[in-house]
Amino acid sequence: MRTPAETANGFPLQVAVVGAGPSGCYAAQALRKGQPDIGIAVFDALPTPYGLVRYGIAPDHQGAKAVSRQFDRLFGQPGVEFVGNVSVGTDVSLEALLESFHAVVLATGLGTDRQLGIEQDPDALVIGAGDLIRLLNSDPDARLRHRPAGPRRLGSEVVILGTGNVSADVARLLSKSDLDFIASDVDDDALRAVAPAPVRTIHILGRCEPHAARWDASMVRELAEIVGVHLSVDGVPLLGEPAAAPRTTVNVRFRQVPVSVRRHDGRVRVTTHDAGDSTRVGHLDADTVITALGFDPSPAQSARFGGIEASNVFRVGGPATGRLGNLAENRKLAAETAKGVLEFLRDQEPPHRTGLAGLRDRLPASVVSFEAWQRIDGAEVRRARPDRCRTKFTTRDELLAAAAGSGALVSIPTATTAALDTTGEVK
Repeated sequence: MRTPAETANGFPLQVAVVGAGPSGCYAAQALRKGQPDIGIAVFDALPTPYGLVRYGIAPDHQGAKAVSRQFDRLFGQPGVEFVGNVSVGTDVSLEALLESFHAVVLATGLGTDRQLGIEQDPDALVIGAGDLIRLLNSDPDARLRHRPAGPRRLGSEVVILGTGNVSADVARLLSKSDLDFIASDVDDDALRAVAPAPVRTIHILGRCEPHAARWDASMVRELAEIVGVHLSVDGVPLLGEPAAAPRTTVNVRFRQVPVSVRRHDGRVRVTTHDAGDSTRVGHLDADTVITALGFDPSPAQSARFGGIEASNVFRVGGPATGRLGNLAENRKLAAETAKGVLEFLRDQEPPHRTGLAGLRDRLPASVVSFEAWQRIDGAEVRRARPDRCRTKFTTRDELLAAAAGSGALVSIPTATTAALDTTGEVK
């Protein structure tokens, strides 16, 4: 039995969690519940915690984002620390974590939208739904991907490929009026850059039968009940014919297998065939194609962690399953992973580990603690534009300045229209 002097900050067991999204936070919660004497450090490459909750859940779904409050309580516990703006594999190696902690949990999520895997014209305007939602959530890395020209306008007619909840999210966000975003934290400038007005026509194509669609019925009903939206499924109105001319028409068509995406007369042409008869070919022209087909592991993440196999390295969420589930799935899988970690720790007499204290001199000077994140959080709420619950900082420099307590970035102009040139690109 170790003496208190031989423990790290009074916690004899030390676990590192890489990734402060819901899977990582749920795993930390379950670890603490299962064994309160565990010291936990949760690392994230961004200066902000909560990952998918902050940047992946649609900005108009504040009820779902409220799960962050229970994560706030997690980080308020002694021995649980947030280590933000630290990229494991770049700023500090995974091997260094293994030297300082008894176990490491990889909860890094999935970084990129899954590719179509069909013939695709490189000049056709095709974007990933995940990237679009992160942009509308003020993800600083999403902003960087759209520089220097800025995000392109989507146009008045778009095709969404996929019939999952993310597909429904995109259709809902692009068909709402400004009043529909009251109390959200949508990035107004980004929204006006990609869609200065609600998109007029949205086609949602799924290759499956209607009963096999992966979206929740509540998500489809929420879309159908937006004032000014008319939704039909395979030509049948979902809620009856509209009382007046709709602002946005959403057409869902099932059994449509994409074959190719090409440029055609300055637009994008999606060629499909019927799922039951490949000779029945159809064409659909639009301004933009948005893919909502799930996510692929980030190549950078695979390079950093793919070859690491050790008995004290555990994976949860995207790195474990290859998909991003909903919050309920994240919580269940995280609890299972935490159980495995605890069983591993109890089956042996673990050696002494210093935990986060042993890494202090290897971390960058710009590391963001939970207290610094709270300064960011407070500043974003104070600078909220009218009818918004917060206005997020959109660059790492802004986030780090707010973390340091700089008051220069707290206020923000109330104007919400970004400067656009004639092609729809942000200046």
